[in-house]
Amino acid sequence: MSESLKQGKVSTEQLKWFERESSSWLEEGLIESNARETLLNRYQKACVPPDHSRTSSWSNILLVSLGSLLIGGGIILLLAHNWEHFGKTTRTFLSFLPLVMAQSLCWYGVHFKPKSTALRESGAVLLFFAVASSIALISQTYHIYGDLERFLVVWLLLTLPIVYLLRSGTTLMLICGLILWLCCLEREPYWLFYIVLIPHFYHLYQQQSRMLLHWCLWVALISLTISIIYGSSYYASPLDNWAIYITIAMGCAFYALGYWLFGLDHDSFWGNAPSSFGILLIGIVSLMFTWYGRTLPYDLWQVENAMKFNEYAIIGFFIASLILTSLFIVRRYKEFSTSNWVALTSLVFVFFGLIGYFFRFNESVFVITSNLYILIGSVLLMLQGVNRGQLMLLNGGLIWFSLLVLFRFFDSDIPFMYKGVIFIIIGCAFIATNVWFKKKQQAESVEG
Repeated sequence: MSESLKQGKVSTEQLKWFERESSSWLEEGLIESNARETLLNRYQKACVPPDHSRTSSWSNILLVSLGSLLIGGGIILLLAHNWEHFGKTTRTFLSFLPLVMAQSLCWYGVHFKPKSTALRESGAVLLFFAVASSIALISQTYHIYGDLERFLVVWLLLTLPIVYLLRSGTTLMLICGLILWLCCLEREPYWLFYIVLIPHFYHLYQQQSRMLLHWCLWVALISLTISIIYGSSYYASPLDNWAIYITIAMGCAFYALGYWLFGLDHDSFWGNAPSSFGILLIGIVSLMFTWYGRTLPYDLWQVENAMKFNEYAIIGFFIASLILTSLFIVRRYKEFSTSNWVALTSLVFVFFGLIGYFFRFNESVFVITSNLYILIGSVLLMLQGVNRGQLMLLNGGLIWFSLLVLFRFFDSDIPFMYKGVIFIIIGCAFIATNVWFKKKQQAESVEG
């Protein structure tokens, strides 16, 4: 806050934080009302409203990138329609033409319009797809046959430098999708290519490019999670029974990483991609445990397929997730709120699974524990949301509790009439709680 004030700029979030904290300082007698008013006026003058032009500029960038993609696709379709009528020399020239045009656009943007983000992003997207079209056309012209996996690997290796040379966030997200395609095509450790993207994420973090950073993080984390889960959960895989524990460990690690990077007082859902995505994973997997409990079998390694490098890499990522979460708990536990403890205690299910490998656990242990965990955790989240005035936290607890009730309905023989009545009651509770909460906030604002 002090550094921002020295620069003459204070964000809206920082101003809200100071208003909330200064009111508690006033109640505790740490400052006087006159001092608080003086400081508030000072910070209000330094407050900079959200830059709506930046939001509109990013929408323009997305539209320009989409337009560039459509133009490139149209050119390729026109060439493909008349491809049989061209000779080998003409085909070679046309194969490199999209690549040369895209590189020319990138060169023009870098040298003559370095501040034009739209031009840089559109050029990077065109170059990304031009590389693929050139590879495919040259292979078809000179009959260089290969499979889809080899084509995707070459495409990935040739387009990875675009992210760093042009600092393109759109290309970074496209590359994340390309890595996911490879991982779903072949259960190989292609997800390790995400490591190459970490320096660019760090660069975005240092530049405070929060909007671009978090959208790229959302895409990367979702792609990484699907890649690892798909690579570990399939028939006859040595890690088939580990997938559910790997997922919840990743959820805890993402949750810890987000708050480690952006602070425990950061409560924005879309603005903290690791923590928000981590809490979604924790909520989904904990609900899965209420349906059934799966302990690790004694014949874990006696499966049809032997352990390969991909399985060892996933186990290494699993262990790294546990270490990261444990370090976060040890170093920051004094600052934890109720919601932090509710999320991170889900790590207990991982240790249950590991202990169950050596001692026979009945599945009812997981079912009973997970039901109690969600029941108590959802109530605590709702209470914290009411006490802190956070509607998102209150609704999150209500949704989690409602999903638990929904799962129990499908798991029992309750008549449909009773189920319908309960659903109506839960819906009314949602509406009534939100209306009451809004009125409470309005009353507090009037009193303030």
